[in-house]
Amino acid sequence: MTVITRFAPSPTGSLHIGGARTALFNWLYAKKFNGKFLLRIEDTDLERSKKIFNDDICNSLKWLKLDWDESIYFQSKKIDNHLIVAETLLKKNMAYKCYCTREELEKEKKYALENKLPYKYSGKCRALKVVYDKPFVIRIKSPDEGSTILYDEIQGSISVSNSNIEDFIIVRSNNTPTYMLSVVVDDKEMGITNVIRGDDHLTNTLKQIIIYNALNWKLPIFAHIPLIYGSDGTKLSKRHGALSVLKYKESGILSEALINYLLRLGWGYKDKEFFTIDEAKNYFSIKGIGKSPSRFDIIKLKNINNYYFQKKPASEILQIISNKYKKFDQGKTISVINIFKSRSNTVEEIEIGLDYTLIEQLTHYSNEAIEIINNSDSKLLQKVILNLEKADNWTVLTLEEIIKSFISEHKIKPFNILAPIRAALTGQKHSPSIYNIFEILGKNVSLQRLKKVFLNN
Repeated sequence: MTVITRFAPSPTGSLHIGGARTALFNWLYAKKFNGKFLLRIEDTDLERSKKIFNDDICNSLKWLKLDWDESIYFQSKKIDNHLIVAETLLKKNMAYKCYCTREELEKEKKYALENKLPYKYSGKCRALKVVYDKPFVIRIKSPDEGSTILYDEIQGSISVSNSNIEDFIIVRSNNTPTYMLSVVVDDKEMGITNVIRGDDHLTNTLKQIIIYNALNWKLPIFAHIPLIYGSDGTKLSKRHGALSVLKYKESGILSEALINYLLRLGWGYKDKEFFTIDEAKNYFSIKGIGKSPSRFDIIKLKNINNYYFQKKPASEILQIISNKYKKFDQGKTISVINIFKSRSNTVEEIEIGLDYTLIEQLTHYSNEAIEIINNSDSKLLQKVILNLEKADNWTVLTLEEIIKSFISEHKIKPFNILAPIRAALTGQKHSPSIYNIFEILGKNVSLQRLKKVFLNN
């Protein structure tokens, strides 16, 4: 049997960390067994589904190199199939038309609330023999007795008494199928063998098993992944550093770093920390996924990104930096990248360095840099500038000798000279060695920046 998994996002927002991890686990499982990984866009919510989000999801998966097999399956194009199955359930007496009004249902809910009872639809339309000429929904006939059992590869065996499962709606009054029905029909049609998704779907799965059983369809193998929380154990949000996948790309996170980080969120293989994609495919197993929620740690992600960053040649980084830097001399740009690479975690951090080394006019000064400049001894620095102007060779060794001699001669702390020079040259509090910066900028640009700050030229 060919293993077939799927990733089924709704195009109502951008692809985020949780969805990306689900896609990765499905992709790895399929590839491990030489199976298929399919992409289904669940776009039946016509009001909220947007093309921009559909594009975001597809572009995110492409950037992560999670390629899908076959063409994209759009759920909205399969509604007729869903409704046919609903009619089949009606004919089998496994579903029924419910004519209850909103007011009637609200009355039931109010009664349950007042009596401190869990609300469950009463099933008053279950045995109706009359067909009314008025709006209706279609409800599944949940079993009256026994239990519905889910054998989950992560969560283990889960059993729910059927008395606790209401006759849930499978077709709305506007003749559109609900999520409960559509997912089952689509998974059947697509030949899905393994459903790997978040454990927030556990309740949905138990209800969907009832539909499978009513149709005498074989169940797929289920595996429900624990959710991802913030570092403080609360619901994951932007304040934890969690962003959409493409926002990570924009901030300079490498795709291979994000993949490695997602892989280690709730899954592990011995003590191994870093994985090539081939290793990930070979080692991945559902049994390696823990039952406890994972915690998102932006610092850990940046550390992993640094690992991959240091392994990536400057020539490859050149290909992924902003196009505005590609107009400069390629050799010079690569030399600058090499200088900054060892101290950078992201492409974004390198681009900050490229800004103040390749672009002649320095226009931005950080608040920290401004503070250093304002607290510096401008008269002392003016003397340094005069000494630098006399330099015949604008090299690291020559410039280092000039400044160190000046520091020694005036018996001052190196910080009092080096820090304001760095701030004036780069607009930043931190940078690589200022002597390297001097050499990259050249004599004219270096002196121009120093004079602008300390001589008001």
